[in-house]
Amino acid sequence: MNLKNRSRIFWGAAVLLLITTAASAEEWWKDSFAAEGSAPCDNNDTIVTFTDKAVEMWEVGCSLEKVQKIGGLDAIILDMTCSDGETTEKRRELLLKLEDNKVMRYPRQEVLQRCSELKAQPGPDPKVETAH
Repeated sequence: MNLKNRSRIFWGAAVLLLITTAASAEEWWKDSFAAEGSAPCDNNDTIVTFTDKAVEMWEVGCSLEKVQKIGGLDAIILDMTCSDGETTEKRRELLLKLEDNKVMRYPRQEVLQRCSELKAQPGPDPKVETAH
């Protein structure tokens, strides 16, 4: 293989790596979450699902008007219009990615954990009966 072909392969791999890294970095907030340490997401009223067009919560749905990335941080600002079926309001939230793959949500000051990472809470240990 000559130097020209090696150079093309190297630059192609570098561009592919950069595109893949950038795409995955932008996707960290698109998922279903629930309050940290809460019950699994099956019947949990703290569930919030973020997509590129909407934010869905227990009794409130929001359409995203603007998603603003904050340079140098794993953080975004969401501008949205939310409705609970009776009232409609404008909201702005900040999502900050935490080191442990959780998300801090402001202004609620709420730590969210991915539904895929919430485990069923173990029940109490069965009592061991002893013979008297």
